[in-house]
Amino acid sequence: MKRINLNTSGGVVSTCFWEGPKNAPVLHWAHANGFNGQTYASLLNKLSSRFNIYAWDTPGYGKTKIRETYNSKNPVLGYARDLEDFIEAIYKRHNRKVILGGHSIGGSLSIMISGSLKEKIAGLILADPVIIKSKYKYLTRFFGPFGYISSTIKLTNQALNKRDRWKSFEDIVRSYSGRGAFKTWKKEFLVDYLKGGTEKQKNYIRLSCKPEIEAASFKNTELVATPNIIKKINVPVTLIIAEYNSTTAARKSFKALKSKCKITVAKGGTHFFPMEMPELVIEEIKSFNLQSKNL
Repeated sequence: MKRINLNTSGGVVSTCFWEGPKNAPVLHWAHANGFNGQTYASLLNKLSSRFNIYAWDTPGYGKTKIRETYNSKNPVLGYARDLEDFIEAIYKRHNRKVILGGHSIGGSLSIMISGSLKEKIAGLILADPVIIKSKYKYLTRFFGPFGYISSTIKLTNQALNKRDRWKSFEDIVRSYSGRGAFKTWKKEFLVDYLKGGTEKQKNYIRLSCKPEIEAASFKNTELVATPNIIKKINVPVTLIIAEYNSTTAARKSFKALKSKCKITVAKGGTHFFPMEMPELVIEEIKSFNLQSKNL
């Protein structure tokens, strides 16, 4: 893996890049909210002999700087436009269709741009994409003042209260190990996440994704990541869903797609199954490549 800066119409994007064989398929992997492309390095490393792989850092996350056009009230749509520009740049670089993969909101963003880029997309590989039933945005809007708190609002509040400064890299690794969302992760994923998602200051180390940026995206998902985005899909899909605490609603909408859709349940896995059982994701990506006729 090496880090490169890729110029897009919207600005420079830092991305992790694995150079595969010259004519190998091109895969992009989009990270979950709060994370960065390097988080998935140990998974993607094992695919580099078969694919040319990119894993971007969303603007404001990892090593990519936030855009001047950032809108805290509706950041997810902005990220979708940024990702579309990024995929256009990859397509021009290789002159071939791109497989869009992604975890959590990274999967949602990949779905959102698949319709407008359908001639340049080979298919979608989605790891527990965030799809929230439309009713929840109304529950939050009308019952929020009376104490109703949705799961996304809980995550918003948790992000806002997140500690983002430590004395050293070792200190932050110890702080996160075996706790909260990281409790079930394989350790190499945690280390890669922190390597890609922290920056050193004079007297401390901090998360490069500011808590308010992460929080705004959680809050915005109720409005944007609804079942309506599934209608945009018209390419082959592999959907992998967590057995426990999945964030993917509206599964019937995936089953109703006219395009080919394979649905797999990550048995025993939580929403973080890419970090718990990366072998499953690796095999599904390899399988998608073998079955697709569009690459």
